[in-house]
Amino acid sequence: MGLRWADLAPYAGRWVALVRGRVAGVGWTAGEARRAAQRSRPKEKPRVIFVPTVEVTDDKDDKDDNENKDTPA
Repeated sequence: MGLRWADLAPYAGRWVALVRGRVAGVGWTAGEARRAAQRSRPKEKPRVIFVPTVEVTDDKDDKDDNENKDTPA
């Protein structure tokens, strides 16, 4: 079983360096993440990815808001 996006949720909004499918470094920039990984795993080349933030919306609330706009005050 490999790394899933859910496993990376704690790193949302940051760069993550992966080595052999595991988090080896994290940073606010790709360079920071790469350097952190190189310090912990100097013989291996990390793959650096950005973990986007995910905005969670509650569709039920959006529907209720639209219904309230149509009703007179």
